[in-house]
Amino acid sequence: MDFLKDLKQFTHARIALRRAGHSLSTQEVLSFKLAHSKAKDNVWKDLDSEALRAAFESFSYPLVDVQSRCQTKQEYLLRPDKGRELSPESFSKWEKLAQKTLPPDCLLVLADGLSASALKTHGISFTQAFFEGAKKRGFSLGPLVLARYSRVALGDVLGETLKARSVLMLIGERPGLASPESLSVYFTYAPAASKTDAERNCISNIQERGLTPKAAAEMALFLMEQSLKKQLSGVRLKVEYGGMALNSIQVK
Repeated sequence: MDFLKDLKQFTHARIALRRAGHSLSTQEVLSFKLAHSKAKDNVWKDLDSEALRAAFESFSYPLVDVQSRCQTKQEYLLRPDKGRELSPESFSKWEKLAQKTLPPDCLLVLADGLSASALKTHGISFTQAFFEGAKKRGFSLGPLVLARYSRVALGDVLGETLKARSVLMLIGERPGLASPESLSVYFTYAPAASKTDAERNCISNIQERGLTPKAAAEMALFLMEQSLKKQLSGVRLKVEYGGMALNSIQVK
């Protein structure tokens, strides 16, 4: 078992757990319960939109707030279908804004998803790196959107209404026992409400012990660049980034 203890320094997976007789040790049981509690807390934690708005305004990134048809976190968890559609009030507001906005190359949507705290922790640094990289590459970006009680498909509805060439959604992942605050990026070319998961690309595990927000932003910019050039996304987009085949490794 000594070699397993050495391996623990390279992973946060639960390996080489200490035992007391036929059971796990008290420390291991308490550690598991703590990780489980953190995961549950992050699922139920609500989005602190005021704190995010204050942070982004300091970067001169004004936010547009929208909300899905869900009215509470409980409804969001029980009704995924409502999380894929804008509330009537948000749709009306967004439609009016779209009429005054030129179609951008990409619309960036920040969504709470299943871990609002992940967005608060890592969303600001990702957005800053993404905006700076997009500016250097000459990409036009739509208004920055903050979406409450949102599922991934809500980004396609927003992008379609704005007639954006693409949409990129940064959303809180379902918390795990080892990663309670992790984000994912979902990217769609020519967004539309009819798009399926096969037409989206995913970059996941954006967190402290995974892919850094800055590295994820660079990867997302490369993906967007290739997508706009080839005019497609999802499983049909076959590109490599740093030796990784994005179509087979990062697509969900």
